[in-house]
Amino acid sequence: MSAILSWVLTNPFVAFIILVGIVVFVHELGHYLAGLWMKIAIEEFSLGFGPTAWSFKRGRTEYKICWLPLGGYVRFYGMEHGETVPPELEGRALNTAPVYKRAIISAAGPFANFILSLIVMIILSNAGLPQPAPVVSVLPDGVARKSGLLTGDTIHKIADEKVRSWADINRLVSSRPELPTRFDIERGGKPLSIEMTPAREMSESLFGEPQPVGRIGVSQFFQTPQIVLAPVENVLSRAGLKTGDKIIEVNGHKVRALHEVEQALLNGPANLTVERSDIVSIENLSAHAAAARKKSPVFQTVKVETQAALTALEWSKTVRSTDMTVKSYEQLNKGDRKIPVREAWQSCGLREGDTLFDWPGAPSVEGPVELSFALQKLIRADDAGPVNLQWKVVNIQEAQVRTLNCQIPRRAALDALSRNQWVVDLPVSFVSRGVSVEPVILRSESFAASLEDGFNATWQQASTILTALKKLFSGAVPLSNLGGPIAIARVAGDAAEGGILVFILTISWMSLNIGLFNLLPLPALDGGHLFLQGVEAAYGKPLPNRVQVAVQRLGVALLLCLIVLVFFNDLLRLFRS
Repeated sequence: MSAILSWVLTNPFVAFIILVGIVVFVHELGHYLAGLWMKIAIEEFSLGFGPTAWSFKRGRTEYKICWLPLGGYVRFYGMEHGETVPPELEGRALNTAPVYKRAIISAAGPFANFILSLIVMIILSNAGLPQPAPVVSVLPDGVARKSGLLTGDTIHKIADEKVRSWADINRLVSSRPELPTRFDIERGGKPLSIEMTPAREMSESLFGEPQPVGRIGVSQFFQTPQIVLAPVENVLSRAGLKTGDKIIEVNGHKVRALHEVEQALLNGPANLTVERSDIVSIENLSAHAAAARKKSPVFQTVKVETQAALTALEWSKTVRSTDMTVKSYEQLNKGDRKIPVREAWQSCGLREGDTLFDWPGAPSVEGPVELSFALQKLIRADDAGPVNLQWKVVNIQEAQVRTLNCQIPRRAALDALSRNQWVVDLPVSFVSRGVSVEPVILRSESFAASLEDGFNATWQQASTILTALKKLFSGAVPLSNLGGPIAIARVAGDAAEGGILVFILTISWMSLNIGLFNLLPLPALDGGHLFLQGVEAAYGKPLPNRVQVAVQRLGVALLLCLIVLVFFNDLLRLFRS
């Protein structure tokens, strides 16, 4: 049963049906209820288009579900120009209703979508949303490391402003480039204060606009405490530590992440408890990293005691997490654009079981985050040429350092704004994927506060969508960014995989999108009807029938063009992927 429920919640098609069904139902329900309120006779209430899958009739209204789940509609009697209605409904036909009634009905659909979003955000504000905790992992080169911030520190305040989650850290640091800033932190249960000045870097806004931001060099990623050692003599090798050891305790305290081991060893001699496999292999290391052994005799518990402290330089040159150990190459479909890239990595000698230790030109690559940053720096907008990389790697089964000289072709790709770029891929998976910090649950302090928080969250979402629409029509954001049913299905599937709260949050976001889009003053949309009704109110009488018919035909043509465009974009994305 649980497997079936999991499939239902994570299947993109099912998630799409649920997501679109809820949003469209609420939108059409708004029109329907407004029609009842205005005493306008309703002929049909439909979810979906095309042939009818299921229907029933109550009174004069037919309620139905159609096979194409791409929208819905409410059809009122007297909706079409020149339409005749039964004599008993003449006073309740839409084409004879006062303009204010028709305007209320037109606006009710988008209004219902706004109310749905607001209700969802109020509910989530009360229930609480899990957010990444404000615990930092300090990158090797950066303001934070130079200022004395340590991995595992919890940030409570930045510039006297309370920090509740990682989002607050990102927002406050980004807003303070080159401004001296006080950070109130907690380390080992003790409060501390650190002064640092975020470095100024140029970044891009959500819509591609260049903007200066502050950076201190921290991330949310914490490395797995399973190690690969370089074949050099040092404090760790003399103590008896080996490649593949998973460190589970330091000085009697349980270890969750590798930084806890590093900090203990930098402070002096330490007693370590490790779990060790007699056979060092990809399979054993992967099972070990995932804690999936289930009391397998392959692993044994070993006590190790170091006799001296380790220096920071020795640590960075000697130790890597299995988060940096290649498990396998990606399985790619025939014709995939990454195939030449994968072949180039294989040709230069990168093998399964290799651990990246050094990358000249990017000496701070000690973990996956730094590796990702280093690869991002190789992205070019107008350079399709290959890039030369030199790696120093250690294989888990060989006691030697190998230097790989690689010439890797760049791959054509599109960024989030559909701009062309040339990227450098590393199409591999790693033995382990890091560890996460327990998230914090952010909820409103009271029901009254949740009303304000829900409204602010809805307003922020609406502002972002309105800005996107403005830039779309101005050409600042290309039309290729528009997505159709396939894109929505992907969003729905990803949201469902993120859990019920993420899926509900996506319902709010999608409902706002539908509501605001329908308010655009385009023929055949609710906003187009409102525009014509406004003209009618100002003019004192309806526009001539021929004008209204021409406008409606223009609206249908524009919508058809839009449908063709979004389907084309969806298919193009599938082809490119």
